[in-house]
Amino acid sequence: MKLHESLQKVQGHLESLDEPSFDQIEFDWEGIHFHAVADEGGDGAGLIKLSATLGRLYYTVENAAERTMAIERVYSTNRGIDGAYIINRKGDVSYSSVTRTNQRLRGNDLMGALTLILLEAETHLRALRSHLKPIEA
Repeated sequence: MKLHESLQKVQGHLESLDEPSFDQIEFDWEGIHFHAVADEGGDGAGLIKLSATLGRLYYTVENAAERTMAIERVYSTNRGIDGAYIINRKGDVSYSSVTRTNQRLRGNDLMGALTLILLEAETHLRALRSHLKPIEA
């Protein structure tokens, strides 16, 4: 429900703006910073690209159990969702999703699509993030 409430607040704020036809947005949800962009594919269909860095793997000496659980979740979840998790060389774990739509979405239509994408991934995002350490700025 927190996701729904957060997105309703964002949508309410966006409706109060003069230019509601945005095609990209950055927002925080559950402490995760997301970046979303609506684009157009080569065939004229729309694309929604959503990305976020979730956290960093623990080093084995810090917490071997959490590191193992996070890695297991990355590989098991990648087979079960539309998005993908990636671990870079520094151990940062990122989420990315590319969703095709009939047309390029903007404004409220983009927010509605992002809500559906995040509702689908919510359980996996929370579970994986619980095994990661935050990235210090």
